[in-house]
Amino acid sequence: MNIRHLLLLTALFTAATEAHAEDVAPPDPAPVDPYAPISAWAVCPPQPKRDYDLNFRGDPGEAPTHLSGDLAEREAGGKLILIGNAEARRGAQRLRAERITYSETDQVATAEGQVRYDESTIGLSGSHGTMWMDKDYGEMYNTRFWLYDRHGRGKAKKAWLLEPGVTKFRNASYTTCPKGNNSWRVRGSKVTLDDNTGTGVARNARLSIKGIPVLYSPYFSFPLDDRRKTGLLPPSFGSSDNSGFELRTPFYLNLAPNYDAMITPRYLEKRGTQLTTDFRYLLPQQEGKIRLEYLRQDDITEDNRSRITVRDTTRFSSNLTTNIDYDRVSDSRYLQDLGDSLKLASVSFLKRAGKVDYTTSWWQLSVQVDDYQTLDRTIPLGSRPYKRLPRTTFNLASPIHPLGIESKLKSEAVRFDADKRVTADRIDLWPDISLPIRRSAFEITPKTGVRYTSYRLDRQDSAISSNPSRTTPFASLDSTVYFERNISIGSARYTHTLEPRLFYLYVQGKNQDDIPLFDASQPTFSYRELFKENRFNGADRMGDANQAALALTTRLLDPDTGAEKLRASVGELFYFANRNVTLNNSQPLTDSTSDIAGELEIALSRSWTGKADLVWNRRDTVTERANARVQYHPGFRKIANLSYRYINGSQNQIDASILWPLTPSWQVLGRWYYDISDSQKLETLAGLEYDSCCWGIRFVTRDFVDTVNRNNNKSKIGDSKSNRIFMVQVVFKGLTSFGSNIETLLQNGILGYSERPTE
Repeated sequence: MNIRHLLLLTALFTAATEAHAEDVAPPDPAPVDPYAPISAWAVCPPQPKRDYDLNFRGDPGEAPTHLSGDLAEREAGGKLILIGNAEARRGAQRLRAERITYSETDQVATAEGQVRYDESTIGLSGSHGTMWMDKDYGEMYNTRFWLYDRHGRGKAKKAWLLEPGVTKFRNASYTTCPKGNNSWRVRGSKVTLDDNTGTGVARNARLSIKGIPVLYSPYFSFPLDDRRKTGLLPPSFGSSDNSGFELRTPFYLNLAPNYDAMITPRYLEKRGTQLTTDFRYLLPQQEGKIRLEYLRQDDITEDNRSRITVRDTTRFSSNLTTNIDYDRVSDSRYLQDLGDSLKLASVSFLKRAGKVDYTTSWWQLSVQVDDYQTLDRTIPLGSRPYKRLPRTTFNLASPIHPLGIESKLKSEAVRFDADKRVTADRIDLWPDISLPIRRSAFEITPKTGVRYTSYRLDRQDSAISSNPSRTTPFASLDSTVYFERNISIGSARYTHTLEPRLFYLYVQGKNQDDIPLFDASQPTFSYRELFKENRFNGADRMGDANQAALALTTRLLDPDTGAEKLRASVGELFYFANRNVTLNNSQPLTDSTSDIAGELEIALSRSWTGKADLVWNRRDTVTERANARVQYHPGFRKIANLSYRYINGSQNQIDASILWPLTPSWQVLGRWYYDISDSQKLETLAGLEYDSCCWGIRFVTRDFVDTVNRNNNKSKIGDSKSNRIFMVQVVFKGLTSFGSNIETLLQNGILGYSERPTE
């Protein structure tokens, strides 16, 4: 075969290959998940491309050195001179230049002219430099550098590659802004970056914004990753009508790998300076946090004010666990005036509890002591919770099921204590047996049991027994039938179900007028209350019952995955006898039917979800309670919420919130919480976020109603006032942030809020 034939065959093969390639469609690109967190550098131009393989596998110390160039000369003494496109490569290191002189005896490469050095995390260019290839050490002059992992770049008079992961610069500047943009820049006479410890150190550091110096520090230490490090954290600041301008300067102490602390002076313009100390610990079997807050002589109240919280969980074994939850404040207005969590402002009681749990596969024993600090002084003494010193519960579900019969026991022994009120020891036993019959088309569960409760009362009226007791047998029959069919709605296929449910309950009546109320309450009536065996919370009342709940549930299910796309339920109770047991020994309830209760959950797509519940009084043809929420969530940090809350005679509110991108860089956020009945704004939240490649800024203002619960010369009990908060946060990506911690505010105010990623 001559050259002409070979060229002809090559041309025919190439043409056939190209024709076949035209017939084969390119593979579809991998789908992009719109809910996946975006990179912090999403609005940045692409990083400089690296045109060599960094995936070196093997021992770097054993890697050979490869040399190449357009022209190679060998000199006496083992020196090799490479000229033109000169390159020295060892493992994942590469050195390129116009001229490289390499010494074979000590493996030193000296580079001159358009020098470029690359490794996995850093790239440098310079006028000239020297590399000790076997020691991973090098020097380079008049350098520019790129830190790929941190999206950073800079320049320096001289750079030292001290060891793998450790780089030192002299007269250096650094920024994460793209080329041609120096929105912010840090300069230092000496800068050391240590990836091994995750620490950076700059001496004579100066931070400039748009070329204007704004901060100087003779010694500035900063983290390079998420590893913890002792030092001063960025300050945060804000403003509120309640306390005026606020400034926090936290100092972090990395005491050990498994415990740390943070000391935070907090300056409040109208009140003084508060000191907060947080201590955290993490052991193989224990974790917890202790927080102390102290404000000496508040300038407004003229009182010393403090708070202490303790959270601890200890696991002595797989079965034995203890928990401590303790919270105490110096005065009832502390959380409104000084609390750093917005959701705490409306707390009426602070709980202090300790608990021991021993759990096995079929029984659980718990011993708990708890107490409450009352913050809302308008709550009468008789309505405040009792101390439980202690409360012991023992619950079991027998693993033995003879003839399919299941048996359970719930039991409790508790001591109720309070000042100037009736106190008691109470024992509550609640055993039952059931025989579940489950088939593909139906379920039937008959159950029977008895509840026994006894008391030993102190400070009881002499005309009333000090040892009342109650025994109430009960029986129930729960039955559900399942019907299903396949349907199509548009192009979507679903499995549609209809599930009628009948729940009959009988509880023998027992006079309980002489039993005081220690922890009993009337639950909010809802759809789920139709199937409860006791219409009261707590053990002080066991409601008599001769009733049946009739309910209907319908669902739309994905036929392939079984995922529930829609569920709607409605039901009503039918009473066959009066209910003589009431919470406060009032007249018997004589209605023959309950209110109609329903609930709805819908998730026809990942973007649209909704939830609603309704209680309708058909006797008076009024809605007793209604809640509805719709959320549109088409992607990461794209959220719109609309909620409505209604309680007949007490609540009629609408709540709307949004977090939405206007452009890749600009986002708006807000919340509008409005009371329709009082024509009053309860809360408004408005904010704007700007995110560039290397820096970002957030503005947030919050205006909310602050209910005053104290009685002094300045305010009356039940008064309310408007409180306004301004917050600003500036983020220098890859370096630090300054200003207020806005994340907690937004997480509490906007359902589904997700923080911007930092990487």
